[in-house]
Amino acid sequence: MAASTSRSGGGHRNQAVWPAYMARYEPLARLGAGMNGEVFKAWDTKENRIVAVKRLSGTGTTGGDDLIFSGLQEVWRECRCLRTCDGIPSVVKLLDKVVPKVNSDDSFLIMEYAGRLNLRGYMQRRAHRHRRFSEAEVCRIMKELLEGVNSVHGTGIMHLDIRPENVILDDSMEDRTERRPKNKKGAIIQDGELKEDDIVYKIGGFGISRRKERGPKQTELTIATAYSAPELLLHSCEYDERVDTWGLGCIMADLLSGTGMPTFGPDDSEEKIMSKVFRVVDPKSKKIKDWAGYSGIAAEWKSKLPGKNKSKLPRIAAGLKTKILGDPLRRRFPLWRLSSAGFEVLSGLLESNPAKRLTAAEAIEKPWFHQDCR
Repeated sequence: MAASTSRSGGGHRNQAVWPAYMARYEPLARLGAGMNGEVFKAWDTKENRIVAVKRLSGTGTTGGDDLIFSGLQEVWRECRCLRTCDGIPSVVKLLDKVVPKVNSDDSFLIMEYAGRLNLRGYMQRRAHRHRRFSEAEVCRIMKELLEGVNSVHGTGIMHLDIRPENVILDDSMEDRTERRPKNKKGAIIQDGELKEDDIVYKIGGFGISRRKERGPKQTELTIATAYSAPELLLHSCEYDERVDTWGLGCIMADLLSGTGMPTFGPDDSEEKIMSKVFRVVDPKSKKIKDWAGYSGIAAEWKSKLPGKNKSKLPRIAAGLKTKILGDPLRRRFPLWRLSSAGFEVLSGLLESNPAKRLTAAEAIEKPWFHQDCR
């Protein structure tokens, strides 16, 4: 099924009503919701600090939102992934967990409060103000994200849900020991205020993350977003950490497009997302069919690949058309928008054949990050 997009950070729509076992934490503002939980800014009355509280639904519904059910097994898995990544500066830190005695009750993860805005909200804000990201800015952001994801992969964890809603912006402006959002000089922070030169990008949203299994077969993921890699859209169980670098490629395309919206979105059915993806990165589905894992994909999903009902142009005419029009991804991001070195990274991350897709470690070593990130 297709997943709904998380809300942009900064929302103050609802005040939470939490159970008695959460009395230590005072909810201040609802920051957003994802596939398996909603996140609140809260006050820790014991430690006198601002924290982020992720509420995981023990029933599948919370606060009027349809959420993925999170039983104790799912809660423990997310905690283990976060604990495994403890010490990685670019990963949101897990501080504590509050698990109920009854499995049908909600669980809560207490995390560091990393900031009041996620990358989706930031991109939308820039788009609204007609401030496109320069190539140097995109390069700097992508370098931070790739380094963070590479560190996560170094622990054996696959994130599996890399998208702008799960990237939190920390500009170090807020005093985390004050209930109200004040800066470190004591002034109240205005809603649109952001110190852009000092932003640190932190990765959160580990709700469906898991440790990589030995061998090529992994647990099937049935959640599809505009950031899901082609092999996941095709319901393949043969995937690895490169599903995360695909997500980073989608984020890079989002940053370059300047619209604030998903390049392959909005989230809809797998079939519609797949059509948008392959139309841009692999119009004839040739690259994905060259992948060794393609033979293991079910026929029902292979049949949904674009090009099955393509027009019967003579082969020569079809080749001439491709030659004239060129690479669809390059047409979307021409040389005046993205240099050759930058396009090498983008096309390497948005490679439909998983075996040829760049890993985070490989991408970081590309010349773009050594000549254009300033």
